[in-house]
Amino acid sequence: MPDFEITGPDGKKWVVSGDNAEGAYQAFQKHLSSGAAQGAGSQPAATNPDTGTQKVDASTVYVDEMLFGLPGKASAALNAAIRSPFTDKTFGEEYDTIRNQYNNARERYAEENPVTNAAASIGGAIHGGGAVNAIAGRAITQAAPRAAQALQSTYAGRMAGDAASGIAQGAASAYGHDENVGVGATIGGVVGGLARPVMSAGGAVLDSAGGLVGLGNAGRANRAIAEAVSRSGQTRDDVQDALFRAAQDGQTEFTVADALGNSGQRMLTGIVRSPGDMRQTITETLQRRQAGQGRRLQNALVEGFGTPQTKAQTETALTALRKADAGTNYTAARQGAGAVNPSNAITRADEFLGTGGSLPLTNISDDSVEGAVRRARSLLTDGENVVSDFDTAFRAKVELDNMIENASPTIQGRLIPIRNELDKALEKSSDVYANARDTFRRQSQDIEAANIGRDAAMRGRVEDTVPRFQSMQRPEQQASFRAGYVDPYIEDLQKTAGPATNRARPLITDATGVEFPAFAAPGRGQQMQDRIGREQRMFETYNAALGGSKTADNAADQLDVQSFDPTMFGMVMSGNFPGAALRGLQNGINTIQGRNSQTRDLAARILLGTNGNGTAAFHQALDAAQTNESLRERILRAMISGTATAPQSLAN
Repeated sequence: MPDFEITGPDGKKWVVSGDNAEGAYQAFQKHLSSGAAQGAGSQPAATNPDTGTQKVDASTVYVDEMLFGLPGKASAALNAAIRSPFTDKTFGEEYDTIRNQYNNARERYAEENPVTNAAASIGGAIHGGGAVNAIAGRAITQAAPRAAQALQSTYAGRMAGDAASGIAQGAASAYGHDENVGVGATIGGVVGGLARPVMSAGGAVLDSAGGLVGLGNAGRANRAIAEAVSRSGQTRDDVQDALFRAAQDGQTEFTVADALGNSGQRMLTGIVRSPGDMRQTITETLQRRQAGQGRRLQNALVEGFGTPQTKAQTETALTALRKADAGTNYTAARQGAGAVNPSNAITRADEFLGTGGSLPLTNISDDSVEGAVRRARSLLTDGENVVSDFDTAFRAKVELDNMIENASPTIQGRLIPIRNELDKALEKSSDVYANARDTFRRQSQDIEAANIGRDAAMRGRVEDTVPRFQSMQRPEQQASFRAGYVDPYIEDLQKTAGPATNRARPLITDATGVEFPAFAAPGRGQQMQDRIGREQRMFETYNAALGGSKTADNAADQLDVQSFDPTMFGMVMSGNFPGAALRGLQNGINTIQGRNSQTRDLAARILLGTNGNGTAAFHQALDAAQTNESLRERILRAMISGTATAPQSLAN
């Protein structure tokens, strides 16, 4: 029999089967009179709410809920726009008819397939909400990266983001299902804001239960390492690069804890001062490493300044070289020399003495200056005879050099012109003398540069030492300066006693910060500074973990053999009730978070990792933590999406 659409007294549309329209109407009237007698709510077996031509299945429900009910509204609007010009109804009336038919079809499908309808509704809502969250997150990150980072950097910020997502999804779903938008947004905001704390509380309970029976230790350790990386403000690539560069510079002892800085150091400190098998391993590792700090720093200075020899060794080697070269060069100068004419040198002496070479006319003794000049003159002439052979003149020149070196500035001022004139006379007498003299002078400057460098390290000021070094143009002279400069620092490293002493600290001052890069061998300054900086960081890790008060260590030792916290007990006995309460709260938090000794030991092994296998373990921990966090975020988004839209989704 055909179906006929009949509008009841209450305006509700019914579909009634009959041979014809009249028969269907009579059957409907009979049903109404029967229903009034039997009570409200009864329906004729052959009638259903009007669904028009609407067909609904699980895929329809899934897609509609995935897009917050908007496809149904859009379809109704499109069909109404097409049909209204050909009927006697307005667009709004046609839209209401089609929309009611679709809602009726959804209701009938839900009544006939409650489980499938619920699964499709919730699945579509989760799918759509997750997709919208991801798209919105990327859009916000691109449009306002700082704001997005600020939201994600704190727990409260992430909660605020969850609440905003819930509000948006709840409002969209309410609009799509013809419900009150304000109510939907409110429900979504509450659900979104509470989703993360509820999930965190549930995770804490699971962590606590797992920690009590030894389950989930690796996951908690991985999460702790990921949190340490986040707090350090670095990325995993930053940590990897720090470990790699340390190994390249010969500091293979540099660990993940060192690379993370304060974040890693504090975590390692908490582990070493708590009961666990890794306490001894951490202590021995850090003590052994610190004991080798002096040797590593000495290598860094020797390689950084390019000075494998000490100052004394450098001077000895340079003096031997100068002597050998002088023997060869001056021998050649003698062999090719002619007569020497020292008359100009004698004239310089006579100009000062005013005697023209004659003996004094009085018995008044010479002062020190006159005596020195007269001594210089006597090396060249006795008043009657004048030196002319090369060897005698050269010895006189050497004697004058010695007199000048040991004289006062006033005497030096009078002797230097005499010496210089004699030097010119020697140069004129031998073509190769100038080369021998200049070579000897350069080599003497190289030897003296070592003393200048040592003085710079011990007493110099950067305003003087750096320009003095930069004025040395020859590489040999600069190398000698470096040998003298670094020698006192290496001596101090070798003399400093005690494994707990930070030998890097004296190398990190305002002066060394300027001088080390300026004086270092070409291309080695930055590497040397990096190595010294790492040694400072490694000491900070050592000091944070093993330095300071031993109270916490003693308490941890007692906890290994006792079933109660002696520190908290002592606080109670001494009347420090606030301190005892805080201690108890901390113990409770550790229990809730599942921080058992196995978890701490796993985290410690990762923190002590170095370049190589240790880096692999570090990356594996972060990968696992990231996977778990991604799963947690997906579950969280599903909670928000499914719950924020559930009142509307399940009502249809």
